[in-house]
Amino acid sequence: MARQKSNLKSTAFQQPFYTPEVGANTYVIPDEYENILLDIYTSHTCDSDDIHISQLQEILRSDLQLPIELIPTENELSSWAIENTDILDFEKWLYNGYFWLLLSRHISEVDMIWNDVWAALGKEDTIVSLRLKVLSLSDIRHLISIGKLDVNAEDMLHTAANGNSYITFVDFFRLLGRLGAFK
Repeated sequence: MARQKSNLKSTAFQQPFYTPEVGANTYVIPDEYENILLDIYTSHTCDSDDIHISQLQEILRSDLQLPIELIPTENELSSWAIENTDILDFEKWLYNGYFWLLLSRHISEVDMIWNDVWAALGKEDTIVSLRLKVLSLSDIRHLISIGKLDVNAEDMLHTAANGNSYITFVDFFRLLGRLGAFK
């Protein structure tokens, strides 16, 4: 019997899902996405020379149209700054912004799959509430025990969760990207 091919795109080992830090592995951002990020940056630097980290949450919400519950905290966004300042580093804006722009573009697909995972656990809820939930190791083990996931799923959790014993909605998006679901 012939092996079936997946319909997933070949992004498993491509950025932004496997870039540990900006500058470590520079890569080409597709023109369409780069233009969007450049337009956003330009629109916020018309009246001033710089974008401050304190402005980033609003930019992610209004310009990238990220749901408020997924926007990183100001402390998390501080890694986007030029060292020892609160000024946004342009290169970090492009690379980090690309990841969040991809999430924004594919959020309905991630919502659907994330909802399916929680439905299999018997824990259905609103989309906003589900985005705030974390999938634990015990949840993964339960899904394996009822035959909804392969035994290798536990290893995938550890890969996606960056050493944590749980996976967030954003981690789940990153995992799907590593599996080749988005480009």
